[in-house]
Amino acid sequence: MPSYLPAAAVTFVPKDGGEPVTVYRPFEALTLEELEAHREKDAHGVLLELGERYYFGWGGAEQDYAKAYEYLRAAAELGVQDAQALLASYYITEAGGILKKDPEKCTEMLTLAAENGSWKAMETLSAGYRNGQGGLKINHELAYQWAEQAERMLRIYWDFYAQPNFVDFTEKQKEILHAHTRMTLALSFFCMNGVGVKRDLNAAGAWLDRGEQFVCNITGLAKVPVFQEKRAELAGRGRKDAVRAEKAEKEKNNPKRKRR
Repeated sequence: MPSYLPAAAVTFVPKDGGEPVTVYRPFEALTLEELEAHREKDAHGVLLELGERYYFGWGGAEQDYAKAYEYLRAAAELGVQDAQALLASYYITEAGGILKKDPEKCTEMLTLAAENGSWKAMETLSAGYRNGQGGLKINHELAYQWAEQAERMLRIYWDFYAQPNFVDFTEKQKEILHAHTRMTLALSFFCMNGVGVKRDLNAAGAWLDRGEQFVCNITGLAKVPVFQEKRAELAGRGRKDAVRAEKAEKEKNNPKRKRR
């Protein structure tokens, strides 16, 4: 889970004199000035938030890669894994001309972030090793392993952000839900096609079931179209396998073939 508190604490005191209630709101709801004022209470999360705002140019901040780099570097030094993951991009995009292109350093930073628990870094590594992107060499075994780790970590992140005293985290929860769907679909693909793992249609189906169940439990839906489509594709693969197996068995038992 995050190594930082990604929220500002707000305490309400009931008018009837009851016990104070503390809830947590996302940093996205704060202005730049409020973030700076909150920095002493939670430097880790505030530094990441400020770094992301200046990197992407949102939340009242104009895009400034140099300023973003300083905030992200400070957060990364405190062990904030998502800051480490975003810093890695500087070694590929050369954003702002701050760092020279260095794919090996990018991989090193992403791996550090992933090992520290960043699902974003895990997903990036999985995609990179699968397709040879971001300076990574194709390695399907690592692609599968990081996808599996990302799926597990996303469930942990969901539990973290779904705490009852966390309010207004709808957008973050949507982000996690969509990412979990991407990961379970990817894992099903790996198993269905034998990419990075032994080909196993049953395992592919299990990943689809896991992904759809996660969505349904959260949203209340009975079915999710994208998983239904992939399940139909998987069933088609199964039928083709059965036809090939039957044909191979007939050829094996063909008397004419044996006399040759």
